[in-house]
Amino acid sequence: MLLLKLFIVSGLIAIGALSVEAADMEMKMVDKNCWIEIFEDDNYDADDPHVKIQGPKEIATLKNLEGKDWANDIESVIVGSNALVHAYEDKDFKGTEITFASSQRVPNLGKLDMANDIESMKISCIK
Repeated sequence: MLLLKLFIVSGLIAIGALSVEAADMEMKMVDKNCWIEIFEDDNYDADDPHVKIQGPKEIATLKNLEGKDWANDIESVIVGSNALVHAYEDKDFKGTEITFASSQRVPNLGKLDMANDIESMKISCIK
């Protein structure tokens, strides 16, 4: 009987330890449709540098994004279906602002007077 009680107490202690560990773990849900893909060239030229940035995210400077200086080097963008993106002409979210809506595709930022003029951005996830 003593052995059974010891077994039950050990099991309860183990379960308590697992629940504490689980409570400490942060669960993050990733919205696979909340992103912006930026391209160095117009018309989404995938043969030249391009990168998909998962949101939500605030990027105060694009100077060293994924190992490349993207500041003032973006000519086309594709926005995910659950993303809203505010892009700024200057770092730290200053200067002229342009907003990209969900699912928006802009093949030539030059037509919006923003080609090679984006230095920071905020990506928000919407549903």
